[in-house]
Amino acid sequence: MGRLDRYIFSTAAVAFLGVVVVLAGMIWATQALRQLDLVTSQGQTIIAFVAITSLTMPTLVLVIAPAALFIATAYTLLKLNGDSEIVVMASAGMGPWRLLRPLIILALLVSAFCALLAIKVVPASLATFREQVTKVRADVVSFVAQPGRFVNLSQGLVFHVRERAPNGVMRGIFINDARDDGVSTYLADRGQIIESDAGIFLVLENGSIQRRGGAAKEAEKDASEANKDAGKDKGKSSNSSVVEFQRYAFDLSSLAPNSQGQDVKPMERPLSYVMNPPQDDLYVRFFPGRYREELHKRLSAGLYPMAFFAIAAAALASPRTTRQSQVAALGAIIPAMGLVQIGNFAIAGQLKTQAAAVPLIYLLPIVTVALCAMVVQGWIRLSAPAALVALAEWLRQRFTRRAAA
Repeated sequence: MGRLDRYIFSTAAVAFLGVVVVLAGMIWATQALRQLDLVTSQGQTIIAFVAITSLTMPTLVLVIAPAALFIATAYTLLKLNGDSEIVVMASAGMGPWRLLRPLIILALLVSAFCALLAIKVVPASLATFREQVTKVRADVVSFVAQPGRFVNLSQGLVFHVRERAPNGVMRGIFINDARDDGVSTYLADRGQIIESDAGIFLVLENGSIQRRGGAAKEAEKDASEANKDAGKDKGKSSNSSVVEFQRYAFDLSSLAPNSQGQDVKPMERPLSYVMNPPQDDLYVRFFPGRYREELHKRLSAGLYPMAFFAIAAAALASPRTTRQSQVAALGAIIPAMGLVQIGNFAIAGQLKTQAAAVPLIYLLPIVTVALCAMVVQGWIRLSAPAALVALAEWLRQRFTRRAAA
């Protein structure tokens, strides 16, 4: 690249990165609030929260990158026009293609980056995000062992621990279980969570169980099981029973979500799986068009940044010496970009049910680039309606007079 190419390329690249960072950061902040319960209720650290929610960033960048390239291209060309640099370049014999050369390089890099994101990075990040969230929600130890808090493990089950030592031993344990008929209250001096092939258990030591209501009918059976080593039935009546124990295993297995057989969406599958999904897949059996939609959305993702870039380049690459012409150009490219984006969404929605829509998702950006190239070459001339130009000039003069007053 020459000095001029580096200047144009760096201006557009910095603008592109700035737009991506700002927009992705704003959207990520709003989306991350949905996972705030990872910190507030699951006992995770803020570092784990940021690490997990950041896995959605590739998806945000993929959505934002085409629009960011459009904004960066428009900003760069408007800046060059505003400083009369394009006029000087044209006077020196430089054509529009020579001016657009560094911007085309940037557009190709962004398109390749978006293709890489869509085909490989985004599915892997979404799959990792789902696995990490499932793992956190299944982390019973972190969920239960929150010292000083009354934690609702499930409907009717409340847990409290006074303190937890670094080795995992908990002291001052209180459990109130009202899930079944009656209420059972567990008190223990100490306890520890143990995971085995049989499940997850909280082994309580030196405590008692008080059962009230219908649960008291099972007191004698529980007393004999809980006091095999040493223990005694302290007392019982028709409505309540108190049992002391030395060791008692409280089953926590039902509280840990089971990730086996969990629904994995097509967007989380690798490309090889999406191209040839097995016949026993849930979406193949009940939603056969989902994999077709996902495949062609990924393969066409790298084309739309080029389409957005071409729209901005076709409208703004020519020298414009008046504000009137610049306003008219901006008024034309924003609706054009919106139409391409709406067309992309509409065609992608049809892919679920109509196989005939597959060529359209590729033809839309290709035709857009071809038409814009003809405009840059001068084979097609576009001009804004006279009424729109007159309205834009009237608004400009009106605001100018107000500003001067």
